[in-house]
Amino acid sequence: MAMSGVQKTVLVTVAAIALVLGAVVAKVNRQAPLDREVLSNSGIFLFDSPRNLPDIELQAATSDLWTNQDLTGQWDLLFFGYTFCPDICPTTMADLRSVVESLTPAAREQLRVTMVSVDPERDTPQQLTEYLAYFKAGFKGVTGEPAELARLAQALSIAYIPPDTSEENYLVDHSGQVVMINPQGQYVGFIRPPFKIAELSLWLPRIMNPQ
Repeated sequence: MAMSGVQKTVLVTVAAIALVLGAVVAKVNRQAPLDREVLSNSGIFLFDSPRNLPDIELQAATSDLWTNQDLTGQWDLLFFGYTFCPDICPTTMADLRSVVESLTPAAREQLRVTMVSVDPERDTPQQLTEYLAYFKAGFKGVTGEPAELARLAQALSIAYIPPDTSEENYLVDHSGQVVMINPQGQYVGFIRPPFKIAELSLWLPRIMNPQ
């Protein structure tokens, strides 16, 4: 049976509505590009281009060699601190634990948190292991020769002052920011304290999986 003019009009109208609705749904579901100004308000600063790192050789808390290869295959957050730190370090590690715990299992699988000790004199692999176990978050630890630590810190724009280890109960002045490394082992940005846990939990998965 031949289709009437009315039927044709209805079909065309329905098809047009479907196309419009499809476009609207796609627009709603499509994530907006990452806005650097919005990110900076959340304490996240991304570079225009990733920065390569120098070759490094440090020691993991497991006593294994820790090199650039350990910074590939996943996203890494690096925090330079030390286990005898009385305030900034335990607070930062607790904040990072809260961020990680708030992520989906899939996002957590993509992310690794590592504490890089700027106090190799006291932070032996065993000391690092015991300290990080307290947070029960699977955090990693790294230590090493002062010259190697300084080279990595310089490449990541991390400031710290080597301590006078002859003093009893010495403190180490160091930066509180957290460095972001992409799965290719490149320095892509940093997170500046104070850490906004809810906002970091929102933005980190977007950064790791840009649409």
